[in-house]
Amino acid sequence: MKKILLTGSNGFLGEEIFNELKQDYEFILLDKDDNQFNSSTENSIFYKIDIRDKNQLIKIFQDHKIDIILHCAAELLDEKNSNKVWETNYNGTNNLLDLADEYKVEKFIFTSTFSLFEKNYNTPINEKELPSAIVDYGRSKYAAENLILRHNYSGDIIIFRCPVIIGKKRLDKLAILFEMIRENVTIWMIGDGSNQIHFIYSKDLIEAMKLSFGLKGKHLFNIGSDNIKNLKNTFISLLKHADHKGEIRHMPKMLGIFGLKFLHLFGVISLGPYHQRMLVSNIVLDTQRIKDKLKWEPKFSNDEMLKECYDYYLKTIDEKKHLTASKKLPNLKIIKLLKFFSFS
Repeated sequence: MKKILLTGSNGFLGEEIFNELKQDYEFILLDKDDNQFNSSTENSIFYKIDIRDKNQLIKIFQDHKIDIILHCAAELLDEKNSNKVWETNYNGTNNLLDLADEYKVEKFIFTSTFSLFEKNYNTPINEKELPSAIVDYGRSKYAAENLILRHNYSGDIIIFRCPVIIGKKRLDKLAILFEMIRENVTIWMIGDGSNQIHFIYSKDLIEAMKLSFGLKGKHLFNIGSDNIKNLKNTFISLLKHADHKGEIRHMPKMLGIFGLKFLHLFGVISLGPYHQRMLVSNIVLDTQRIKDKLKWEPKFSNDEMLKECYDYYLKTIDEKKHLTASKKLPNLKIIKLLKFFSFS
């Protein structure tokens, strides 16, 4: 049975990867925080380790013969501590690569992001497009991509450049929308909602990872859903599914962005500059390369994944198990404010 080192195991994606693959692979689970989900199986072991600490990582590689590294750990959009973002996303990745090379790991798989792109794109973005990232998260992930592709590591490399990853247990920003729907408040859209934003369902991403286990060489793949509707039609489909009693209203783009900046500044809503730009931009990835090379096709559209996640949200709203950054409920103060403005 092959052994996988999974970084970021406490995150919603790490948990889903483990649950999907644990019957067929042994797992070494790494996270900087205490283990926060039930991973007690005979085929797994958990270590509380920060990937910035190379000395601790060395002990793991000395004690275990690792076949595959699934590197999902990342410091997210923490604009208040850019050093930590770079130390984790770049230096931490370099630590793993050095040890993967030294200990002859067969395969290194990295989850990157479409946060490399922070402007409006009129056509789908292919893998050759130069980045336009402004925030440190996107810039550090692009630097990590280049580091991986240029490193002396001689094993197989697969980089998945992911759009917004949607999963049942990923609350974070998505819970704001779901709570607005649940409370039947007016859904305010910035601009006319004609822009498209790319998503990928965690199940589809994990299926691509499984297919990549047999792939040789160095590969960079965009990945994402098909049949992408614009944001307004995506919301209409979800609201109809949820039998939402409110309505969708629009506000001018500049006014809306100013309002988000103000609310973010005073801690009413956690949507920083990157998310503010994304909400009014077209950001869709060209996924033809991965379809051709891996013979992979997404099974979930944006509509389908959001509906499935909303239903799960309703079933689990009272549970207090969402402890990591991507799985905990965000600040929902904005809901009270929106209720005030939900007039007919």
